[in-house]
Amino acid sequence: MFFDIQTLKGLSIAKKYPANTVIVTEGEESPYNLYIVLSGTLRVVKNYDSHHPNVVAKLGPGEVFGEMSLFLKKPRTATVVTAEETVVLEVQQSDVYELIRSNPEMIYGILKTLCVRVDELNNRVRSRSLS
Repeated sequence: MFFDIQTLKGLSIAKKYPANTVIVTEGEESPYNLYIVLSGTLRVVKNYDSHHPNVVAKLGPGEVFGEMSLFLKKPRTATVVTAEETVVLEVQQSDVYELIRSNPEMIYGILKTLCVRVDELNNRVRSRSLS
């Protein structure tokens, strides 16, 4: 983990969600919060409410979501739904910026997460174009 849980506990809200609960919805414009998975698993789904939902990622403990909306101030790009009972830390936008100022190593972790996700996307696109 690229963040200190003890530091985050003072600046975040721990929330427990039962299985099959939507935490953020695709197209939602705010709040622009960052979420850190403490326990459980989540599915990141495009077109969740359609006849053809597409699971684009699965997240587990230590992983984050919400960073794109947080930094770009754009609507959510996917729906995030719990696959089982899940506990997340919800960090408000203003607190994330304060955490980054006081813990610059956190930005490295966020950047690494984004790079891994872009790399995975590139690999999926590459494998589809080879088929």
